[in-house]
Formats: sequence, structure tokens, C-alpha cells
Amino acid sequence: MNSRQRNVLIRIIVAVAVFLYIAWIAYKELPSFDFKVITVFFAMYLLWTVVAEILIYKDPDSYVIEDDDRRSYIYVQFSFLIALFYAAIDFVELNWTRIKAFEPVIIYFGFALFIVSCLIRWWGFNSLGKYFNPRVAIYENHVLITEGAYKKIRHPLYLGTFISVLSFPLIFNSWGALFLILFLHLPALIYRIEVEEKLLLKYFGDEYRDYMQMTKRMIPGIW
Repeated sequence: MNSRQRNVLIRIIVAVAVFLYIAWIAYKELPSFDFKVITVFFAMYLLWTVVAEILIYKDPDSYVIEDDDRRSYIYVQFSFLIALFYAAIDFVELNWTRIKAFEPVIIYFGFALFIVSCLIRWWGFNSLGKYFNPRVAIYENHVLITEGAYKKIRHPLYLGTFISVLSFPLIFNSWGALFLILFLHLPALIYRIEVEEKLLLKYFGDEYRDYMQMTKRMIPGIW
């Protein structure tokens, strides 16, 4: 186990400890259905973290030679956490934008959407391999990936991320969280894509321009 995997394992252990504490409090305070929704969501989220960070992620075998993130990673993560936090709080306590008439169908659909997002991200991780980096970066001898999940769209991982985030307001039946996603997280994700494409154009030039002509950003045939 390398240092990155060890750090991930420590984060997972801490997250599980925090979750168990929250689950204990929730068990005493929440209705049975709400408690089950919270429990299943965090269990699936932690499972995906283990699968993505330990089983799927491949450590790079070369050094980063250029990093031009422009705080896009922070913006995406910050907007994601705001939406998730509001959705969870709205579900268990506030109930400001929770429409119980939609339950439980909307919640089941949200869980299904989360599973779809994990499959898309798994495909994207495997296609990108050792070139994945949470920051916008270029490695030594970097190769442009145009097969697998990247054959028709240029950003399958961002598509999977957006579908995952979009599942949160459905799982927690929080329409206020959906508003935050559309007007806070989506612009951050689009900014991230623009930053990444500028760097790829700078590094790959005509090769990336040709690839852009043959593909869409996230939705095949549309955008």
C-alpha cells in the first residue's frame, strides 16, 4: 500500500467513524424511513469511495510537467458540498423544499441515478488510466485518450460527476438542492471543462482540435 492509498484508507476510517456517530443520533431522532434513506446513501457513497480510490485509481508512472487548475477543483468541490449539505439538512430537519407527496418514488429514482453515475465514472477511470488527476495537469509523455468512454464525449468523468450530484436532491427529495446544483455547481463544472480544454489545446494542439470536431463535451450528439 503506497502513501496515497494509506491516506485514503485513513480518510475512509474517519468517515466511517463519523457516519456511525451520525447514524446513532439519527436512529434515535428520525422516522424509520428517513433513517433508512440516510443509512443506505452513506453506505453506497462510502462503498464507491473505496472502489474508486483503492480498486480503480491507478497511480501515475511519470511526473506532472504542467498544472493549470485555476482553482477549478476547489470551485467544483465547494459547490458540490454546499448542495449535498443543504439536501441532507433539508431532508432530516428543515423540510423547506421537501415534497413528501413525491416519495418514495423520487428517492428510489435518485438511488438508481447514483448507481448509473458510478458505472459511468468507473468506465471513465478505466479508460483514462494513469492519466487521471483531480487537478488539471499534464504528465511527461502524456497521451491523448480517445477510446473507451472518451470515444464519443470528451469528459465522461464530469458527466458521471454531474449525474451523481444530480442524484442528491432526488435521494433527499430536496428541490432547493436542485436549484443550488443548477445555479452553483453546474457553472463551476462548465468552468472546469473550459480550463481543462484550454490546457489540452495548448499541449496537444491540432490533435485535440481534431478530437473536438469528432466529439461532444458531455452529451453525445448534443453538447
